[in-house]
Amino acid sequence: MNKKQNIFKELKPFGEGASFHHAGLAVASIPPDLDKTFDPIQNVYVAFVSLNGFSLEFVEPADENSPVQQFVKKGQKLYHLCYETDDIDEALKVGRQSGFHCIAKPVPATAFDGRRIAWVFSAVYGLIELVEKEK
Repeated sequence: MNKKQNIFKELKPFGEGASFHHAGLAVASIPPDLDKTFDPIQNVYVAFVSLNGFSLEFVEPADENSPVQQFVKKGQKLYHLCYETDDIDEALKVGRQSGFHCIAKPVPATAFDGRRIAWVFSAVYGLIELVEKEK
């Protein structure tokens, strides 16, 4: 009798309390039926949808200087993955030990009612957003 091999390895690069929150998609224009929010710090418009319990964030560049503009120009839809964490500062420390480099320190985000977000990057896993859990 063959045992089915488990091909998944569970990683916890941002600590035990971190959990998947959403995937961000870079779009030239957010679908008109969605309510979008402007985030002046990130220089983007965002809107969220849930697809069968999976959360997606549409991210539209506010202008040519928006950091997401390069993804739109390349036609690269998957922009980032986001993890929610109890302690964003601790998650950044743990993430650094796992090879994630902080590329934007924590700042308040309009889309998350002022909760702080930070951006990290890994050559293996790409761009990751961290967001603080609601207190």
